[in-house]
Amino acid sequence: MAKQSPCKDCSETIVVPPEKVAAMLQMLMDSRQVELADEETSGKRLAQCISCEGYAHGGTCKYCGCLVQIRTKIKDRACPYPFNPRW
Repeated sequence: MAKQSPCKDCSETIVVPPEKVAAMLQMLMDSRQVELADEETSGKRLAQCISCEGYAHGGTCKYCGCLVQIRTKIKDRACPYPFNPRW
């Protein structure tokens, strides 16, 4: 039986290389007609996520489980913070 990798809750960080993020975004755009936010908007969103208490494991949101590097780049996404969305 092959050894399984620990889940993200069992590790300290989730590191997704930039080329993998780009490939995932391209796949979303190709399959679901997702439109990306401009670089300034996505950069501001990412900064807000990183400073949020919901930013977990170096790359995921504890409120929705998404990879913030992906969610912040998709134009029609909103912050999932349950009390007062950050963006």
